[in-house]
Amino acid sequence: MKIQNTKRWAINGPQAYFFAVFGVFVAFSIRYSLHIFLQGNLPMTFFILNTILIALFYGFVPSLITIIISIPLAFFFFVPPFDSFDIPTPQDSFVFFSYILIAFIAVGIVEWLQRERYKAVLLSRVSDSNFQLLSDASRSLKNAINLISKDKEAPNKP
Repeated sequence: MKIQNTKRWAINGPQAYFFAVFGVFVAFSIRYSLHIFLQGNLPMTFFILNTILIALFYGFVPSLITIIISIPLAFFFFVPPFDSFDIPTPQDSFVFFSYILIAFIAVGIVEWLQRERYKAVLLSRVSDSNFQLLSDASRSLKNAINLISKDKEAPNKP
């Protein structure tokens, strides 16, 4: 059976986008508070964790928004030279490219798994509904057969 609405597993509306932006703020705050220790290392780690959590609870589009917001923030504040948009070194470019690739792969896998989970839930509900309908039909058929057999037996008795 093909299920068409597996995209509807996520919570829609402004709540998803609020939590996406709020999650970026929290990830930025954590990374900024650890900036003294981390310096230029792991510039997008907390942002990617946030993106994966948003993808897990709110779906593909809010998680893409977290990626779009996170890249310039991480690049500006956590890649040397700090607080500037200077041209990154090839190593910085590779790190950013790999982080972005990891984020997209993780979001894609989470979205796929959530859709499959939701599909299984929908199929289970359809199966339960069909079973209930068949059970009701079987009960009605038994009652009708019992009534017919009682009607056939009744004229034969004096």
